[in-house]
Amino acid sequence: MRSFILGIIVTIVVAFVAIYSMNCAVCHGTLDYKPSMLQHSMYPPPPQIILEALDDPEWHLYYAIRTGVRYTGMPAWNKALSEQDIWKVTAFLSRLEKLPPAVQEKWKKVYGTSPESHQGKEHEQHGAHEHHD
Repeated sequence: MRSFILGIIVTIVVAFVAIYSMNCAVCHGTLDYKPSMLQHSMYPPPPQIILEALDDPEWHLYYAIRTGVRYTGMPAWNKALSEQDIWKVTAFLSRLEKLPPAVQEKWKKVYGTSPESHQGKEHEQHGAHEHHD
């Protein structure tokens, strides 16, 4: 049963990786923990979600992804992504710091780094960002 559940989780993670890489990484940072190239090109700057995990409630993440965020560059994704895909992204982002070991291992194999190896480093990295006005 446990391997079945882990298989489902890994399948969801693989789906998330594809969705995030194609739609989100250009603004919110890549899965190998590199900041977005557009980070300083937008105002307000988009949060670097992979570098600094969000602590918003799941409903808020879903709503922001689905409807966009007014007065920012965050578009509404409800016309481009299915409800299922929006929920996959929501579920993954809300659990980014609590991923099962099997998922972290898969992430590490693909990207050479994992969320586990970056926990606690977000504050160090945040202070190192340059701000361009």
